[in-house]
Amino acid sequence: MTNFNSWCCNLWRHAIAVFIVFISSSLVAYAEVPADIQTETWWQGGALDEGGELSVKRSSSDERAYRYLKLSNGIKVLLISDPDTDKAAASLNVNVGSFQNPLERDGLAHFLEHMLFLGTDKYPQAGAYQLFISEHGGRHNAYTSMEDTNYFFGIDAEYLFAALDRFSRFFVAPLFDEAYVDRERNAVDSEFRLKLKDDSRREWEVFGEQVSPTHPLSRFSVGNLETLADREDHSAREDLLAFYKKYYSAERMTLVVLGRETLEQLEEEVRSRFSAVPNNADSKTMDSGLAKADLAKADLVKPDLIKKDTVLTLQKPLPLELDIQPIKDQRTLSIVFPMPGVAKHWRTKPSVYWGHVLGDESEGSLIALLKKAGLANGLSAGLVFDTSQGAMFVIEMDLTPAGVSQKSQVLDSVFAWLNLAREQGLARWRFDELAKLQQTNFQFIEEYAPESYVHQLSPALRHYPPEEVLRGPFWLSEFDKQILADFVGRLRPDNAVVMLVAPEVKKTTRTSIRYGAPYLITPVDTETRSRWAVSVVKKLSLAPANPYIAKSYPLSDKGGASNEPVKLDSKMEATVWHYTDQQFGSPRGIFEARIASPEVHACANAARTDLYLAIVRDTLRTKTYQANLAGLGFSLYRWNNGIGITVNGYVERQQVLLDQVLNTMANPQWQAQSFVRLRDKLVRDWRNSRKEWPVKQLFAQLGPLVKGACDAIVLADALETVTIEDLQLFYKTIYKKGHARFYAGGVLSIEQALAMADATVSKLKVGENGDVALFEKVVQLPEKLTTGSVHVDHADHSVLLYIQGDEDTLGERANMAIINTILEAPFYTTMRTEKQLGYVVGTNIMHMNRVPGVGLYIQSPHSSVQQLEQYINEFLIGFEETLTSLNEVDLQRFKSALLANIEEKPHNVLEQAARHQESLYLGYDDFQFRKKLVEQVKVLSLGGLQEAYRRLFMDGSRRLWLVTSHVEPTQAVLKHDDLVATDAGIYSYPE
Repeated sequence: MTNFNSWCCNLWRHAIAVFIVFISSSLVAYAEVPADIQTETWWQGGALDEGGELSVKRSSSDERAYRYLKLSNGIKVLLISDPDTDKAAASLNVNVGSFQNPLERDGLAHFLEHMLFLGTDKYPQAGAYQLFISEHGGRHNAYTSMEDTNYFFGIDAEYLFAALDRFSRFFVAPLFDEAYVDRERNAVDSEFRLKLKDDSRREWEVFGEQVSPTHPLSRFSVGNLETLADREDHSAREDLLAFYKKYYSAERMTLVVLGRETLEQLEEEVRSRFSAVPNNADSKTMDSGLAKADLAKADLVKPDLIKKDTVLTLQKPLPLELDIQPIKDQRTLSIVFPMPGVAKHWRTKPSVYWGHVLGDESEGSLIALLKKAGLANGLSAGLVFDTSQGAMFVIEMDLTPAGVSQKSQVLDSVFAWLNLAREQGLARWRFDELAKLQQTNFQFIEEYAPESYVHQLSPALRHYPPEEVLRGPFWLSEFDKQILADFVGRLRPDNAVVMLVAPEVKKTTRTSIRYGAPYLITPVDTETRSRWAVSVVKKLSLAPANPYIAKSYPLSDKGGASNEPVKLDSKMEATVWHYTDQQFGSPRGIFEARIASPEVHACANAARTDLYLAIVRDTLRTKTYQANLAGLGFSLYRWNNGIGITVNGYVERQQVLLDQVLNTMANPQWQAQSFVRLRDKLVRDWRNSRKEWPVKQLFAQLGPLVKGACDAIVLADALETVTIEDLQLFYKTIYKKGHARFYAGGVLSIEQALAMADATVSKLKVGENGDVALFEKVVQLPEKLTTGSVHVDHADHSVLLYIQGDEDTLGERANMAIINTILEAPFYTTMRTEKQLGYVVGTNIMHMNRVPGVGLYIQSPHSSVQQLEQYINEFLIGFEETLTSLNEVDLQRFKSALLANIEEKPHNVLEQAARHQESLYLGYDDFQFRKKLVEQVKVLSLGGLQEAYRRLFMDGSRRLWLVTSHVEPTQAVLKHDDLVATDAGIYSYPE
């Protein structure tokens, strides 16, 4: 798998774009691919904007208007006007991150990110910003990376300017209140402690300890109480202020704002709010936090050795091997290649090109060979990071136990693959093919959530010329053989760090400083290095030309009214729903088969079903990898009472892909080695779930208790002894007693939908006995306190309170949803900001099928389970007074926030399909689920809300407490059957 580090790359596999040629007066138009991939007919300039400083190149299918401008203080701004959006969003990126942490202040950049949410001059109350966003249907977040800190939010569109007023003060006049400085460093410490047993953090620290101390990657980036403590000569607050003044300067900032206002209105608002951000001329030098003066003082390096675009260097000469003991039962082999940053080569994208070549999974590829030998389960290749201080390209493999024992053979194959790529991989036709894929990605890029869009664009505005900020991440226009050859030339044995993470690592000589990971570091001997340099494996071959790239694409209408799916007349007993897209002008379609079967429900059979589907997916991977690159995808999954098959993407070859999937499902390839490899991987993954964060383990137990879903350990126990003969006898029974329901949407025609449904029934022989779909069942909790305990191997304590509705009605769902909307922000502020209980704190809507519910959760490094329960109970008691004090204006505000989320328009074909499937899943065949829920929210009265809170959260409520324990249970733990045994009853639907 190609593992790109560019923001666009989550999209590129799913989007292929072409120049649009509409056929008039037809529901379906067609598009053709330009013969010359370098033609510029597939993008357009900013014709909709005559007031910008330059023309922003956008996709010709993108009807939004863009404007780039630069404020007088130096902030680069991209404005996006979308009159049809119901959500607005903004993101501000600051070109500063953990690489700029001062020498004695590890984690300061991250700590500062936390502090900006805790009050400004104009809005001094801690949590006021979060509350405003939450009360108006929004979401917000932030992150700190190596050289960037990014802040973003989304909100109901009419409140954009009010949100910008609050948001802008982060960068003008934050308070850095002393009281919250002391409290919030506890939150940072909690975040650090939360991931003490996170294997990825442990591996990262081990690698960092090998890096030269002159490089910021050698530093601790998160921060904790020790690194953020006050010093005798200067406090943490003083260091925060100094860091903020130095780096939070306007010329380091890029801002993206999306709203439904005109570009002129957006520009006026942005200028009025963000022109006040100070510009510190001293901040222009992008030095690392190992500042020249600090380093000279520490005798680490001479100041003149710190340069931009440096190559990451390690303390010991390369190549070397790192062997690390993990917490989980996992086995990964990573070959790490340090190199200079490559961002400046964005027109050639050498990391994307070689990630594409080396990450191939089709027949003849490295991973296909290793799978056949039973040595590996998966592979990814690509940049892990790309900074001014260097970059790192990594080939990572998920090994089997056999792969660990035969590591030498695996590495010989890896370097043979690299040698082959150097010899045969640099070809113009490969570059052109990738450019064509990327070109079409951009042409038909689909819209998605505004807050996601802006927070990806704001750092892109730093990396690309302003006019290329949209197109740049996709654009391959320069086939520069020298740049491409130089890049692959660095993927050689004498520039490699080989990292093995496996339980088989027994001999270790070191332990990482903060995360306590045992490891061993050894040099690679000359003989091995020489063998790698000339390694050849004759069975390896690079990917051929992609046969799945379509030549034309049917397009749906755009801008029409949303219609509902219709039930098609079919000769089959199965139901076929069809939806014709008239909104998005997309060439994509989606087909889903949902097969209910009584054979899947029992946990032993559920485990067998998962293994059967894993074998099918694994078999199809080599056959369909290039289809995935060309914009066609499939998924196979098990749900509580059956299995699901989904095919989506461009419709020209969708039937072909479905036939491949169905043929493999009907006649799996039964290879003993693959069977054992995949069975053991499933068992390991399920058992590893017991090593997740404590709060994750609590959430994982809720489904098995309340819905009768299968616990991961039960599945693992059931599968360990299953044989290939067992599975061969079992898998056909799924379909013999099955019943299918189909959904087809997007640009798929009625004829295509019926043909695909018929193929599914006939190839899998579904429903020979005509059994109907099974009901979904949910336990109705008793009206008394119920508690379950989960044993965890983690120092933190955690609690989860699940409160279930009294009825499975839309009215009750509305009650739960509005209560959660009102309490989520104050619960977070009280438990995390004020009481500093921990980093993981929150509330969630937790509907179980049609049964409504709310969950409240806390994970704490210092408070006991009993204390956490007490804090939650006290909050809920006090919150009754909060509801009593609400007036009608308050209620309408919260209703509007909730309705904004329920009524948020889908952004693309897949999101629209998900809405339809949501209704079908919940038993609303009229597809009016959300509309009916909206009606229930609108009629909620203040008195009715207060009564519902007392009934659901106070008086005899249906509560289930799940708590962690650090000791093995001495008595039987709570199980699903224990709840079923109560006289409370069972919900089932459809009725």
